[in-house]
Amino acid sequence: MHFVFDLDGTLCFDGETIADELKSALGMAAQHGHQIIFASARSYRDCIGVLGQELAQELVIGLNGGLAYKEGELIYHRQLDKVAYQEVLSWCHRYNLPFFVDDDFNYASQEMERIPFARYVDPLELATRVSVEELSHPIKVVIEMSRHEDLVEDMCRDLETLECLDISYHEEEKCLYINPYETTKVTAVTDLIGKDFIAFGNDKNDMALFKASLYGVQVGYYSPLVTYADVILPADSSAIAQKLKELYQQF
Repeated sequence: MHFVFDLDGTLCFDGETIADELKSALGMAAQHGHQIIFASARSYRDCIGVLGQELAQELVIGLNGGLAYKEGELIYHRQLDKVAYQEVLSWCHRYNLPFFVDDDFNYASQEMERIPFARYVDPLELATRVSVEELSHPIKVVIEMSRHEDLVEDMCRDLETLECLDISYHEEEKCLYINPYETTKVTAVTDLIGKDFIAFGNDKNDMALFKASLYGVQVGYYSPLVTYADVILPADSSAIAQKLKELYQQF
C-alpha cells in the first residue's frame, strides 16, 4: 500500500523537525511491504532538512503537486503558462504585493519578510534566490494579500479567465496560492502512483487528497476536513506513530 503524508501540521509541528519516534515508524513501512510518499506545499529543497537525508530519498511531491523528486532527482514537474505567469506578476508589481515564486529548485521574491513561511525557506542554503526573470521553470506563486484583501476577488476573477491556473486563497495566511491548472497534491499522487493510497493530512490543501484516498487520517481538528476523514488524531507524534503501525498491519 502507498501511504501519502502531508508535512506541516501532520508530521512536523515546529516547522523544522519530525519527532524521532515518528521517523522510526515511517522507516518501518518497507518492512511491511508499503511505500511512503510525502506531499507538501513546500519545495523539495525545503523538505530535505525536515525529513532528513534518508527519508528525503523517498518520493517527495512538493509545491502542492507542482513537482516530485525521487532519490534526490527531479522526476516530475508542471510549469506555469508563460502568459499567465506574466499576468500574475503584473498584478504584483502594479499594487506592490509581496510575492514568492518557486521553480524546480530556486526561488524569487518581493518583500519576502511578509511571506508567512519565509523563515523556513532554504534552511540548508542549497538554492539560489534569483530575479523573477531568471527563474527557469516557475511552478508556484504565493502572494501575500493582507494589505490588499479588497483585491482578492478581482484578481481571482481576472486570473481565472485565463483558464490555465489553479488559484486558492488561504484565509488564515491571507495568501493567494497559484499553481498550473489541475495541479494539486492529488493530481501528482495519482499521476505517479495511482489511486490506491492512504492519506495523512491536516488542512485545506489535503481535502482533495482525502476525497481520492482509500482511507484518510486527519491530524488536528480543521473542521472542513472532518467530512472526508476516516479517523481524527491529535497533533501528537506518539499517537500518529501508533496509528501508522496499526495501519501497516491492517492494510
